[in-house]
Amino acid sequence: MANMEHLKMISEAIERHDVAIWNRWRQENPDVEPDLSGTDLRRADLKKAALQGAILREANLRGTDLSHADLRGADLNRANLMLARLGSANLSGANCSGANLIDANFTGANLSGADFSDAVLGGALLLEADLNGADFEKSVKDLTASSVKGAKHWENAYFSQSVLENLGLPPDHNEKLQKEMEEKKANE
Repeated sequence: MANMEHLKMISEAIERHDVAIWNRWRQENPDVEPDLSGTDLRRADLKKAALQGAILREANLRGTDLSHADLRGADLNRANLMLARLGSANLSGANCSGANLIDANFTGANLSGADFSDAVLGGALLLEADLNGADFEKSVKDLTASSVKGAKHWENAYFSQSVLENLGLPPDHNEKLQKEMEEKKANE
């Protein structure tokens, strides 16, 4: 259940068409993890919104404009992002598991390290999105090789066996990638 204070703040920003109200509140409260779970934010204008670390679990974000938004580490588990505009948004490390991402536009978005387990990606536009370390391996639905190949660093993402095959990647791609990532972390 969403936190009423957090819901009030974002609702005010949406009603006034001024996301700066929300972003200012986030700057003044950097330790607060906004809980907007289950919230109906359909077709809201949240361009450039500071939503890093926000809990948006099961939120309705259908048709919402989240372009250039900061969604780093956000919890979008089972959120409805159908037709959402996420161009140039930062979703690095976000939990998008079980999300409805049908026809979502991720053009130029940073999806590095994001988890898309059980997500539905039919018609999602990944053009120039950064897929470095993104996880599309577990039960992702409707992800096509053609949409993946329009993204950046797609060869550094994890995929199901059927998608690996369609991309022309070897069956042990995920294991090799995991090993490379572990070696890289050990050397840092």
